Amino acid sequence: MYVLKLHTAAGAVGVTVRSPHRGVIDWIARYVGPWWHTSRADDVMGGPVVTATATGFNELAAEVEAARWQEVGYPRAATRYTPGRDEGTVIAVTPSDRVGYRYTAATDRMGVHSEQPRSLARAAVRVARELVRAQLVVDGWVLLHASATVWPSGGAVLALGGRGAGKSTLAFTLAAAGAGLLGNDRVFARPAPEGGVELAPWPSGAAIGLGLLGALGWTEVAREYLAAGAPPHPSQDARATAAILAGHTTALFDKGREVKAHIRPEDFTGWFGLSGAACGRVTAVVFPAIRHGVRPGLDGTRDVAAVGVSEADFMMGATEDSYPDIFGLTGGRGAGTAQARAEVAARLAAVPGHAVVLGHDPGANAAFLTRLVPAPRPAVERG
Repeated sequence: MYVLKLHTAAGAVGVTVRSPHRGVIDWIARYVGPWWHTSRADDVMGGPVVTATATGFNELAAEVEAARWQEVGYPRAATRYTPGRDEGTVIAVTPSDRVGYRYTAATDRMGVHSEQPRSLARAAVRVARELVRAQLVVDGWVLLHASATVWPSGGAVLALGGRGAGKSTLAFTLAAAGAGLLGNDRVFARPAPEGGVELAPWPSGAAIGLGLLGALGWTEVAREYLAAGAPPHPSQDARATAAILAGHTTALFDKGREVKAHIRPEDFTGWFGLSGAACGRVTAVVFPAIRHGVRPGLDGTRDVAAVGVSEADFMMGATEDSYPDIFGLTGGRGAGTAQARAEVAARLAAVPGHAVVLGHDPGANAAFLTRLVPAPRPAVERG
C-alpha cells in the first residue's frame, strides 16, 4: 500500500491518502504539490484517511440503487448518494465516471472506488480537498470565490468579482510577472490573530479561453507538450486540443459558449513556469472587469465602496460551490461559519481596494497592475 500525507501551511491540517496503485499516489502528489506539503509515509498516522482502490464500484452502485437515493451535481456530474447500511456512513456513486464513495464519520475514513485509474485519482484528490476543507472550517477559515497571488514578501493581491469578471486573468497576469499563484478561482481566508486576513490555497485547475492562453504566450508551450504526447486534461474538449495543436490563439465558441483549454494544477508550474504559493496575507483587494479594446486602468465607472465586499460578491454560496457537502463533512457550513464570514468581510473592507478595467494585452495589464499593487518592499533591519 502506498501512502501520501497532505499538509497545508494552515496549522496542522492534513489528510492521508493510501492506495495499492502507485500511479494514483504519484498523480495526487503532482496535483497538490505546488501548494500543499506532501510526504511519503509507511503507514497512516491518524486523522482523516482516503483509501483509493480499483475494486468495489459495482457493489456500491448496487447498494445505492437499492436505497432511496438523492441526486446532485458533484462536482458537475450527476451523483447519487444515500445513507449506508451501517450507521453513520454515506455512500455515493457517479455512474458516468464509474466512481463510488463510502464515508464513515466515526472513523473519518473515506473509501474511493473505480476501475478507471484516471477517474480514481481525480476522485481521491477531490475528497481529500473536501476533508481538508472540513478541518479548515473548524479552524475558522472561509472559502472565497476569488483568485489570489502572493509576492515573495508574503503580501497577497486578492481579486473578487462574479463569474467572468477577470479574476483568473488578473491572477495569471501577476503570476507571470513574478508573484506566486495561490488560487485562480477559490481560496481560503481567515481573520489573522494579529489583524488582517490570511489566505490558504485550494489546489485546482482552470479553464482558460484560447485568446487568453495565446495572449499569455502559453499556446506554443501547451502545443509542444501535447505534440510530444502529453495527455490533455481529461475534461478538455477535443476541439480545444485540436486548436492548440494547430497554434490557434483566437476564442472558440459553440452556440454562444466559449470552448476553453483546461489546465491541470501541476501544469501551471510544470508547463508554464509559474510558482505556487502556500499562504499569504491580503495587502490589496482588486475588483477587475475585462473590456475589449481598452487600456488597463482604474475603472471610474465603478465605486469600490459600491462594489463592496458583501457576501453576495465573493462568499461561496450554493450557486458557486460545485462541491455540495453530500457526506456531511461540514454540517452545511462548507463556506465557513457565519461569524467567520462576517469577520473576513469586515476586515477585507478595511484593506485598500481598487476597481480596475483590464484589456486583452497582458503586457499592458502586467505593467499597470504591478504599478498599482507592487510587491511590498522587505522590512529594513535597524542596528
